[in-house]
Amino acid sequence: MSTSEAPVWYKQFWPWFIISVPLSSVLVAVVQVYAALHSSSDLVKDDYYKDGLAINQVITKREAARDLGIEANLRLDNLTGEVFLTTKNATAHNLSVLFAHAAVSKKDFNLELNQVGENEYRAQLEKPLSGIWNVYLESANGWQLNGRINSDVHSSLNFNL
Repeated sequence: MSTSEAPVWYKQFWPWFIISVPLSSVLVAVVQVYAALHSSSDLVKDDYYKDGLAINQVITKREAARDLGIEANLRLDNLTGEVFLTTKNATAHNLSVLFAHAAVSKKDFNLELNQVGENEYRAQLEKPLSGIWNVYLESANGWQLNGRINSDVHSSLNFNL
């Protein structure tokens, strides 16, 4: 009679296959926990309660713009980095524009527009814009206009009243 010995368990396929399923699950869980702990949560604000209380001030500023009949058109030139603004019924010498990125708050920046002619304002960007931006146009007189632009697709924005 011949006696054949069974191969050692670690030289067989099935034990390694069975071990790999729970091991891969553990590795995926570790990667997900690491990503959750080390990623930013820009879409969720920490001070959402204060933002909710301040909404009445924003509504008042937008109503002031509507009452004054202020209209504006913003044009971006990504080649030269210039920002052109034409307005109707705006009398301020300087206007402030907040560019708030739709997803990454670290990209947000303010820009001061200087009056270069009657109802015309101009400013210079530090670098070209890319992506979707929420744009807030404000005056020191207390009015505000807002709009949204995808700078990859459009180069101008008409502010909504």
